[in-house]
Parts: sequence; C-alpha cells; structure tokens
Amino acid sequence: RAVSIISIISANSFAFLNNGVPACRMSRSSSTTTTLKMVFGPKQALAIEKRKNPQAFESTIQGLMKTKGLSRADAEKRYGEFLLDPDGFALRAAEAERRQAGYKDWIEQAVAKSDDPEGTRKRIEDFTNTNRIKGTAIMILGSAALLAYASSNPYVPPAN
Repeated sequence: RAVSIISIISANSFAFLNNGVPACRMSRSSSTTTTLKMVFGPKQALAIEKRKNPQAFESTIQGLMKTKGLSRADAEKRYGEFLLDPDGFALRAAEAERRQAGYKDWIEQAVAKSDDPEGTRKRIEDFTNTNRIKGTAIMILGSAALLAYASSNPYVPPAN
C-alpha cells in the first residue's frame, strides 16, 4: 500500500530542518502544514519563487520593503512564510490586526464594523445555533447507527 512522505514523517516524528540536519519534532501537532514546514520551509519556497520568476520576486520584495517598511531580510522572510502557507499567513495577519485594534474575537470585529450591528450579531448567532444543532444531530444519528450495527452484529471471538 502507498505511504506518503508526510505520514512517514508524522509517524516517526522526525524531519529535516532547512539546513538538512535531521532533528526530532518536539511538538505533537498533527497539522499537515506544521509537518510540511519541517521538510519544506519558507527558505525553500522563497528559493523556488526566486528561480521561477526573478523579476516578479524582486518586485514583490521591493514592494514589501516600501509598503511595510521592512528590511530586505524581513521582507524575504515574510514573503517566504506567505508562499509556504498563504491561508495561514492571512489568518495570522487578520488575527494580529484584530488584536491591535482591540477586538476580542472575529465576531466582535464583524459586529463593530457592520452597518447593522444587531442584524449582524443575530445572523452570526443564528448560523452558530443552526450548525450546533446540525452537528449534534449528526453525532446522535451516527451513534445510533453504530449502536444498531453493533447490536445486530455482535463480536464473536474466533475459536482457537
């Protein structure tokens, strides 16, 4: 059967750092992105992007340096992190912006920035409640199906 490199790394809890030296993974995170970063990190993503299109790479780095006021090393580090995990990068940036603005969570921020705060709060609460009910129903139905199957097909140990 086929085994992916990521599952091997996860199972053995070993990976290679950016410089190629084997190292033991200390965290017990099961995130694919975390495991992937140990084999393929921001430096590798940056090197690939730099070779793929040097003009666009340089333009992006210069743009980051101008707009964010970063040094070249910081701009390259930031761009490498973005290339490695664009979704996670955006989520972390949004969280940092939210905390800097003083909002407790995304709901508070959405309500504060809305034209209709009460309507927005109500839609979020309705959405949350509806999905909580759906999730509970799915768990109950799955448990009932498992219980029904187990009762109609009891485990019988094999005879020696």
